[in-house]
Amino acid sequence: MAVTLTATLDAGRLAARLQVDGVPAGADTYTITRTSPSGSKAGVRGAVNATVAIPTQIARDYELPFDVALTYTVTVYDGATVVGTATTTFTLTYGECPAWLVDLARPTNSLPLTIESMDELQFAAAVGVHRILNRRAPVLTSLPAWTPSSELIVLTDTLGERDQTRALLGSGYPFLLRTTPAQGIGNMYLGVTDFTEERFLRPGVAPERRFKIEVVQVERPDPSIYVPLAPNTYANVKATFATYAALKAAVGTYDQLAYTYPAGTNPVTPWLPDDV
Repeated sequence: MAVTLTATLDAGRLAARLQVDGVPAGADTYTITRTSPSGSKAGVRGAVNATVAIPTQIARDYELPFDVALTYTVTVYDGATVVGTATTTFTLTYGECPAWLVDLARPTNSLPLTIESMDELQFAAAVGVHRILNRRAPVLTSLPAWTPSSELIVLTDTLGERDQTRALLGSGYPFLLRTTPAQGIGNMYLGVTDFTEERFLRPGVAPERRFKIEVVQVERPDPSIYVPLAPNTYANVKATFATYAALKAAVGTYDQLAYTYPAGTNPVTPWLPDDV
């Protein structure tokens, strides 16, 4: 049986669900990459040199750009020997206004938000200006400009979104700003240097917040780290299904169970605690 790769939409977080079937017996690792129209290749986070456990492997790409035709390729290895490969194409058509903030450390904490502004990119450069006596023009020494910094302002509507955004920005990890190309950003990996949470509607009961985030563009973090975790928990499964028989009757596969995004449940513990 030949190796096959199938890409479908995981609507919960607008990810690509990548299923690898027909993995040969004896294979020990596999890697999935995506290729953009520009020819740029990126490893799928959590599926780079990943361990083969069963003949069917499932990974999710939470970082694929919107409205871009992509080619996914899986390569299966037995040691250093390639024992199977397959490709498939996939386009995630979005076409909506809200942007996504993607939590690379915990992708299921990702959420769609409205960008209020990201007006300018500031490109600092390492430049030395040397003034010389009796010479009107200076001698200039310069190096390539650094990646830009900017102020990103986003809006949240609920306290749950506020908690998710706090956790994402305060984790110490870079995050992905993910928009349609029509918004002029596309995929942009950003590191947080400072952020402010503003209550812009005065009454205390109003949950809306404005986050002003000082950011600098960074390279995409190594896809072999920050391996995605499934969103569902044992506690949620136990609370949802009274018996194992009820669980088996309602859910077809372990993957469907693990990637059921609990409705109305915030996957992040609020910080600082608001009940002390």
